[in-house]
Amino acid sequence: MAAAPWALVELGDALRAAGLPVPEEATTGGGGGPGSRPMPMLVTPTPTPTHSALDWAESGLMALTGQPGRPPVVPAAPVLDRARAAAQLLTAVSTRLGSPVFADVAEILGGRAALLGLRRGGTVSANGSCRLMRAADGWVAVNLARPDDVDAVPALLGAEITDDVWDALAAALPRWRSRDLVERAWLLGLPVAPLPAAAAAGAGAGGAGAGGADAGGLDPGSGFAVVRVSGGATGRRPAPPGPPESPGPTSAPAPLVVDLSSLWAGPLAARLLGQLGLRVIKVESVHRPDGARRGDPDFYRWLHTGQDETRFDFHEPAGRAALRDLVEQADVVIEGSRPRALAQLGLDAQAWVAARPGRVWLSITGYGRRVAAQADGAGPVAFGDDAAVGGGLVAWDQAARGGPVPVFCGDAIADPLAGLFGALAVALCRAGGRGALVDVAMRDVAAFVAGPRSGVRGGGGGSRGRGAHEQGEPPWAVTGSDELGWTVHQAGQEAPVRAPRPPQLRG
Repeated sequence: MAAAPWALVELGDALRAAGLPVPEEATTGGGGGPGSRPMPMLVTPTPTPTHSALDWAESGLMALTGQPGRPPVVPAAPVLDRARAAAQLLTAVSTRLGSPVFADVAEILGGRAALLGLRRGGTVSANGSCRLMRAADGWVAVNLARPDDVDAVPALLGAEITDDVWDALAAALPRWRSRDLVERAWLLGLPVAPLPAAAAAGAGAGGAGAGGADAGGLDPGSGFAVVRVSGGATGRRPAPPGPPESPGPTSAPAPLVVDLSSLWAGPLAARLLGQLGLRVIKVESVHRPDGARRGDPDFYRWLHTGQDETRFDFHEPAGRAALRDLVEQADVVIEGSRPRALAQLGLDAQAWVAARPGRVWLSITGYGRRVAAQADGAGPVAFGDDAAVGGGLVAWDQAARGGPVPVFCGDAIADPLAGLFGALAVALCRAGGRGALVDVAMRDVAAFVAGPRSGVRGGGGGSRGRGAHEQGEPPWAVTGSDELGWTVHQAGQEAPVRAPRPPQLRG
């Protein structure tokens, strides 16, 4: 299903507001696949209603959303439409650059879950490391993704823990205000995020819109932005509209991407840029290789096949010097580190961008460089599940005992969304011949995707409700069971709730 036209318009406006050179054309039809046709990008068309509950079921993401043993639910947010708009615009821009990239949104958002056999856990993330928990004044996401996170919980609560760590948190958190809890967690380096007040306020209507909740005492600023772009200079003329010229036999070497990131978001951006024809070198520390290597090998291979790899000893001056030499050769750098950690390696993103026109530095972090600057260059830690909650990207189980309960939406969904939007931002910069420091915060991308369409109030969630994100959309219902399978009914049609689809592995 193609991206809704209004989603393309909203995304184009948001990216133009960030200062990116968005072209006047995008593609529609088949999500930007072969046979698509040009259309005006920023002329608002008449919105076409979409049957979003059926779409969510077919995508494989509904199987990851809701309480286990209960009917799966649909988020009151245009998740697929806005993600497809990004994929569609990436196809349009990459076509101008000479190597069309067709990003499959269902594969990007659900591929890891398919490979790992994950299913919905409700208030427990699909991978089991993160939980939505009640605080005194709302909901927070607590992510114990690393052994150090578990070890830090006694310091967070100020008490010794003799029983299960999750039981201790469940007993203690209702006595904490979410602001105080998050502020203390961030000081300890724990990935904890508050569910924005606007998202919780919309639960009664099924809304999942993002709001501007204070993030643990560090002011995130006036609203969220899908990306932030600063610095840089134009290195060449923007790519002209129309078919690209075929490269000659003496064409220049492929532009170089140095990928310093790990896990999911940054590597996904690197993978998409590799499909665009850029050469990718993955860089790791000999002491701390990418944590994704410890997980499913097919997931790692999906992200990194076709890339070169190298490792440096960042503890040694020679290793840091070799890293700086490689970064100096790059046209694009991708990283997911806090600015203070980069400074310890002798890397200054702003100086690097300014040193040569056309360079693009892509920074993907949980809350962005601006929030890190408020924390003296350290900044809070985040992973995909807690960052999504921090942006308000949740679904709601309306039929839960005791009132609506937020549930995780998909699998660590802020990670792949940030990777997709980050790759798009780099492609736009290169198409416009612009150098830039591109600051992508996973929390902010989730907030953009979760936000209700302008002037449109969210619909239902649960086993029966209105449309997921458009007022007036036909009601939908879910029938079935975990044993027999679930079916969504909407607008006289029905669709099975499909399992996530595994990615196609190359090589």
